[in-house]
Amino acid sequence: MIKLLKLDRFFVRLLVSAAVMFSPVLFAEELSTYSEFPKNSKTEVIPFPIEFAPDITLNGIEELVFLQGMYKPDSEAFFSYAFSWTHKPEKAQVFKKSEIKKFIAAYYSGLYKAVSNGKERESTVIIEQAGEKYRGQISWIEPFVTKEDQTLYFEGSEVYCEKTNELRWYFLVSPQDSSHPVWTELQSITPSSC
Repeated sequence: MIKLLKLDRFFVRLLVSAAVMFSPVLFAEELSTYSEFPKNSKTEVIPFPIEFAPDITLNGIEELVFLQGMYKPDSEAFFSYAFSWTHKPEKAQVFKKSEIKKFIAAYYSGLYKAVSNGKERESTVIIEQAGEKYRGQISWIEPFVTKEDQTLYFEGSEVYCEKTNELRWYFLVSPQDSSHPVWTELQSITPSSC
């Protein structure tokens, strides 16, 4: 039984890796949290709980927009993407910076473990918050292509949609610092209105 579970997990990791790296359109689901994004971007929608990050206790979906060149290490857009987390709270709920930091660390540590055949490595997250805006860095090993240490810079924001009773977090992520032109392309990814 244990061998079967290990084999099943291996195939899930293999399928996730292949889908993310090679699919021209990962999922044809329409994005609900982004209204515009660059042509030739790839998108993905994942329901919570996320299999590789079960410690993220949100009730909703994750949506991702990958810039063209996301998995090409020689591209200026390598590992540059946007993602949103939409949470439908059962009651009034506020998340502190420490919880968002914990969720981001769990996400990247879990993603690394899922893609790297069960190897564990904690991701380090530095986060600054000013009101509903976030900025920070994630230090981890990029497991898809280079398998090398990587620092990702991110910007984020939090929005409460009263009409739909949703909390949304929007993040832009890149190994390029914020002065690089790829951030102009990332910032063209437009969140949809509530």
